[in-house]
Amino acid sequence: MKVILLAAGIGNRLLPITESIPKSMIDIAGKPILEYILDDLIVSGFDDFCIVVGHQSNQIKNYFKNWNRSGVKITFVTQNNLSGTADALSCAKDFVHNEFFLVYLSDTLIPNLPNILNVMKNNDTDVSLISSLNYSNPSNSIGNIVTTGNVVTHISEKSNILNSTLAWAGIVFFKDNSIFDIIEKLNLSKTGEYDITEALNLMLKNKKIIQNFTCDEFIDCGTLDGLLNGLSFIVSKIPNLSYVSNDCILGTNVIIEQNVSIGKNCRIGNNVRLSNCILLDNTSIDNNKEIKNMVIGGNKILNDCS
Repeated sequence: MKVILLAAGIGNRLLPITESIPKSMIDIAGKPILEYILDDLIVSGFDDFCIVVGHQSNQIKNYFKNWNRSGVKITFVTQNNLSGTADALSCAKDFVHNEFFLVYLSDTLIPNLPNILNVMKNNDTDVSLISSLNYSNPSNSIGNIVTTGNVVTHISEKSNILNSTLAWAGIVFFKDNSIFDIIEKLNLSKTGEYDITEALNLMLKNKKIIQNFTCDEFIDCGTLDGLLNGLSFIVSKIPNLSYVSNDCILGTNVIIEQNVSIGKNCRIGNNVRLSNCILLDNTSIDNNKEIKNMVIGGNKILNDCS
């Protein structure tokens, strides 16, 4: 079964880290976010993937072109003009043909995703999506879902106004390809993009039924807080609740607390305390530092002041 993964965006909310790396390729505990997503989807029975790339596309292509998973196929298409999620989806039109397909925003982690997708795939509705009651990101960083019962009546794109307590978790399942005709009729949003949420609203106006499935939570890794929440979720499954790459060089009196991920070829000085942080590959930390609630990649720092 097919999946389109949207991974072309710049990741403005994670600058300056994403100047040099796609947000879906940010490494947490030895794997990029996108690889965690792919592993969950494979467990769910999906085996044919199209990754829509754009910003720093070669990093994604080079990592996954020789990815060794039995029976799994990965195709890449390029979004040349980064003009929104609907435009990115349209780039993968030829990949779909007439088959069922899942669309996944590749900066989102969902605990227990395989269980939800197994139910979702077997429903009778042509279009369905996943939302959650529990989310920690600000309202202007998420899509807002309005429903009547289990049927979606409206979806907003990163609105400052909350119209309901449901947030879109970045996944839509289609059993036909009518979405591509809808995208061709879209107007530019106020932000100058073509948004998949507006395409879904246009489907609703055309009397298409969109069913809502809820998950307990989802993690939007497209913000600093979300990325650190993703770190906490991932390292909760490993000993000591932190990860240190084998080739790191640690100084004396280095204290590594919970929720820490240290990438390859990192050098940590003496008398350093690390907590709730991500150090990407090739990062050095000077002596006598406390690193907390931030992401550091080389000389780039993402924190509350960024």
